[in-house]
Amino acid sequence: MALFLLKLIFFAVNLISNLVSRLIFSTIAHLLVLLIQGFKLPGQVIHGSLGQVSEVIKSCFEYFLGLVMEAISTLISTFFDYLIESVTGSSAVTTSTIGDLLEKTKTSLDALTDFKEVFEGLPEMIFNMVMDLWNNYKDALGYVAENA
Repeated sequence: MALFLLKLIFFAVNLISNLVSRLIFSTIAHLLVLLIQGFKLPGQVIHGSLGQVSEVIKSCFEYFLGLVMEAISTLISTFFDYLIESVTGSSAVTTSTIGDLLEKTKTSLDALTDFKEVFEGLPEMIFNMVMDLWNNYKDALGYVAENA
């Protein structure tokens, strides 16, 4: 059940990131085309504004990737913190609870095999998010190139 929920969460994160990046890039592309068609400024000004827009898009892309990397590092850090906490907490357990600890360790190892499947889906989700972001970026630039 937990595996299904985690996969559902991965799908939702991927879908939301795709929709947000599509919205951002499409909006920027349409506004840029309207700006270019509305003013018809000389080529140097257009080149400069396109350079600034590309810098804004690059910074948004870098910021988004930074957020993704921060989320991944937080997830990994939380996992290791939980693992360290469980290991250090178990050192203070008396001999009467060692059997329970071994039983819980077996259960957690069984759970880790389930997490293996989940973590196999994590790189795919990240790859899909980056590819969707890149495709939306290319679509927006293509729209600007066609309509400018």
